[in-house]
Amino acid sequence: MSIALALSAMVLLGSTHFINGLLARFYPPLNIAFYTHLGGALVGFVSALLFSTWEPTVWVWGTLAGIGSALGAWLLYQGLSRSPFAIVVPVSAVAMVSIALGLSLAFLGERPNAWVWLGVMIALPAIWLTAGGGKPSKTRMSSSTRAGLLLGLGAGLGFALQLHFLGQVPEPSAFYGIALCMLSGAICCLPFYQHAHTAQKRFPLLATAAGGISALGLTLYALSREGQLAIISIVIVSMYPLIPVVFGSLVRRERVSGANVVGIELSILAMVLIVAGDV
Repeated sequence: MSIALALSAMVLLGSTHFINGLLARFYPPLNIAFYTHLGGALVGFVSALLFSTWEPTVWVWGTLAGIGSALGAWLLYQGLSRSPFAIVVPVSAVAMVSIALGLSLAFLGERPNAWVWLGVMIALPAIWLTAGGGKPSKTRMSSSTRAGLLLGLGAGLGFALQLHFLGQVPEPSAFYGIALCMLSGAICCLPFYQHAHTAQKRFPLLATAAGGISALGLTLYALSREGQLAIISIVIVSMYPLIPVVFGSLVRRERVSGANVVGIELSILAMVLIVAGDV
């Protein structure tokens, strides 16, 4: 049941990034991040009132998670506004897995086995292959690719911190933690809000709806953590690049090179090994 919940969370979070990735070409990335967090906060508080109970420590962990979420969203949408889905999204996902694993080792006392470590070793070169493969050089890596790689890595750090801090919220208050995470993220983005063209009025509504989808995904992620290692849920959720990469190549007609394909396949293999290592 936990695996099914995590897979459902993966589909919802991937759908959020696909929608916002499309908007990022036409609407300021920080505006997208603001409305996404605002929509997530609305859905999160409704879910919390219905299904959760309040505990005082939620304030701390929810706020910290929101800072990580805002950082991750800002960097991700900046990347998607400059580079293809097939570079930014998989790199951010693999970075999120690697950093989340490190946080689990350092602070949660989790001890993965050899299969998990093999997955991590495969994940590291997969980041480079996803960005084009080989040794970076001026001729092989364009400025757009470099920007996508760096912004994807930064986004992975932000999202890893978000999931780690949400994991510290007591289970009875998980939904309040998600709501406060999204509200905190919206507050972090608000000072950088940019006034957009009047013709873009529909974009805030789409980003807000994407935020509601994201909140539902985070809710399923929180439920999936019960009864298994945190890293397992994190890794399954991190497979969300399948959604935006596939639909990004169809809708935006982005070219996916052989190196990109190998990098994406290695990323998925790394995630599968990490999951299988704890079964």
